[in-house]
Amino acid sequence: MNPFELRRTEQALREALQGTALAWVLDDVDAAIAAGVPEEKILRRRPRRRGDESHAATPASAALRYEAVDRNLLGAGEYEASRKRGTLVIATRAMTDQERVQLLLDAVRRVLVELPEIELETLKTLQTEPDGDDGRRTMAEGVVFEPDESTRSRRSRTEILANRVPTERRERVSQLVTAVSREVQR
Repeated sequence: MNPFELRRTEQALREALQGTALAWVLDDVDAAIAAGVPEEKILRRRPRRRGDESHAATPASAALRYEAVDRNLLGAGEYEASRKRGTLVIATRAMTDQERVQLLLDAVRRVLVELPEIELETLKTLQTEPDGDDGRRTMAEGVVFEPDESTRSRRSRTEILANRVPTERRERVSQLVTAVSREVQR
């Protein structure tokens, strides 16, 4: 997909989720987009030129004496040498259009396909009768996945019950997400 098609696809996915019970997914996706993509870089001192005896008068001029080199651009030998002379740091970069669309697709797959499957498997485990059970135990009828207490989403989370999402529908959603993912990778 070209950049225009990727932005159009992202907008269509956002519009499909906006105003639905799954709008909270957009909050989580937007938080991941804002955080960026972490990358390892080597922070090392720039080579000095002859006669350059300038001292750092300001923090900005001191910062100019260093460069952050993408680890992936260095060969193995140069990486090892740079690592000894420099410092390994984690920097972030903005997500590409393709990465943002893939993130949205992955989130949709997790919520509409994987989460109900996890719920079904959890219910199967909880509903098996253990040895020695004399029938006094009540059976689990549902599982609710709740966010961490530390997360503060503007929107409420949706309770999804796997028995309300038929297997055929989950498989169809999975196939659609996979097909769009393939298009995005092109």
